[in-house]
Amino acid sequence: MLESFDAPLLPYFEYRYQLIRVHPRSLGEHCKWLDMFEDTDIVLFCVSLTDYDKYSVDRNGVLTNKMLASKELFKSIVTHPTFENKNFLLILNKFDLLVEKIEQVPLTHCEWFRDFKPVVSPNCHNSTYPSLAQRASHYIGMKFNELFRSLTDNKLFVSLVIGLENDTVDEALRYAREIIMWDEEEKAYSSCSSLENDL
Repeated sequence: MLESFDAPLLPYFEYRYQLIRVHPRSLGEHCKWLDMFEDTDIVLFCVSLTDYDKYSVDRNGVLTNKMLASKELFKSIVTHPTFENKNFLLILNKFDLLVEKIEQVPLTHCEWFRDFKPVVSPNCHNSTYPSLAQRASHYIGMKFNELFRSLTDNKLFVSLVIGLENDTVDEALRYAREIIMWDEEEKAYSSCSSLENDL
């Protein structure tokens, strides 16, 4: 799906976004179609927060944890030459479903999350204390951030989304536009600084 939308933050730029659903099986060593995205400013990578205990069959016919499959797909995209030095926004989706699920199914069902040991406080019913779902989503974001930092020198941006709530999706897209704006401003500032140094 290719669409244009107005970007009030940057009135002189027209943004285009393209939504592509990629199955891990479609990424192999000879995945040349990713080269089409060399002009991409930002990659939005979506992960379902509730996939930590779900399984699917990988391209070799092996039953694989879906969160681990997302992790491997993330590594493949981040390390692909087309996306070198590109901005990445990790979208953690289905937070509303995680709120219900995390109370019944521990995050440690996924071997990548075996070290998740949230501290239980007597004040856990206090509205200012983060819920178990909030701590779990923060932890998942940190795990992806650690992975990202081990693969690149860039910063990983993270946004929490409830896919069926348009406001949270719009907020994530606004955040993506702001990241692009920051990047453009930084490039412009670097160009000016280098020009001043040349003078």
